[in-house]
Amino acid sequence: MTRDISVELQNVDKIYDVAKVVDGVNLSINKGEVLVLIGPSGCGKTTTLKMINQLIPHTSGKILVNGEDVTKLDPVELRRSIGYVIQYIGLLPHLTIEENITFVLQLTKRPRKEQHEKALELVEKVGLPEEFLKRFPRELSGGQQQRVGVARALAGDPAILLMDEPFGAVDPLTREQLQNELLRLQEAIQKTIVFVTHDMQEAFKIGNRIGIMKEGKLVAMGSSMEIIKTEDEFVQNFIGRGALFDVLDNIPVTRVLKKDVPTVREGDFLNRNADLNGWENVFVLDNKGVCHGYVPLENLDSSGKITSDKLLSLSGSCPPDLSIKKAVEEMLYGGRTWIPVADSNDIFQGIVTFDSCANLLSEEGGK
Repeated sequence: MTRDISVELQNVDKIYDVAKVVDGVNLSINKGEVLVLIGPSGCGKTTTLKMINQLIPHTSGKILVNGEDVTKLDPVELRRSIGYVIQYIGLLPHLTIEENITFVLQLTKRPRKEQHEKALELVEKVGLPEEFLKRFPRELSGGQQQRVGVARALAGDPAILLMDEPFGAVDPLTREQLQNELLRLQEAIQKTIVFVTHDMQEAFKIGNRIGIMKEGKLVAMGSSMEIIKTEDEFVQNFIGRGALFDVLDNIPVTRVLKKDVPTVREGDFLNRNADLNGWENVFVLDNKGVCHGYVPLENLDSSGKITSDKLLSLSGSCPPDLSIKKAVEEMLYGGRTWIPVADSNDIFQGIVTFDSCANLLSEEGGK
């Protein structure tokens, strides 16, 4: 099944005087995916990003956003319809956090009640407390300000987000937290994101696909696993030796999560004739979605009733942002072939298995 394309670049060039800084780029970005552009300084990645919303007009070729030629659209409306997050945030210092978040809504004259409700919704989405809405940017840390920048970009509910090295100006610990927050947020909102970075590990962690640029050209494109298998000498030198381990240490287990495992409430009955897609265990959840253990199907009697005496306890779960590398290590050292995944509220998400990790490595499961 062909996926919807949100953004398409067709043989796009950008020339300054006689210098061609973007050279014949062809690129299709699918709806709901995170595409990362990376490459050496001056390779054209940020110029490519800015041409999508026409902050920088392209010289030749065609750029389509949701199937429409950007040169035929009103540039102001185009930019308002695409969220934009930059490295140094650009919050307006004389406005409160709420006023910064709702700035685009103010420009489009949305009702004040709607603006306030949107600010409340977004500050929660990016993981900041409601009381921050009345503060000013100077009262927030760099990482907190960056979250506000993301909230502001989401205020107009754009289908597309452009992110230009958004986490490049914060310390490594905050950067990792912001990356995890973006992944959590993307799981819920499913925006099309074009993300520029100079950090290969960040690209491995964030991107569904990665595009590597060199001297204005797009020289490689694919998932993390496809990129590390690329035989191009420049790409191999750029990503570095040991890239496979970097990939596995920067991809969260949500990328290989098995969500279709059979679940049931304690005390319920399981239809032994039901199609369980080959699963050997059924996971027992309470009314809140917390998993209290599992029952091997072979332990059930003919009635199929799930009772506590048949319940086996879980050996511990892992959080959704745990890396695949760490999950594999836990399975190896714990003598297990699978590990459950639960969020910060202990809500069961599914399981990660050796097979699902192996599928990623062989590209059968993809990213």
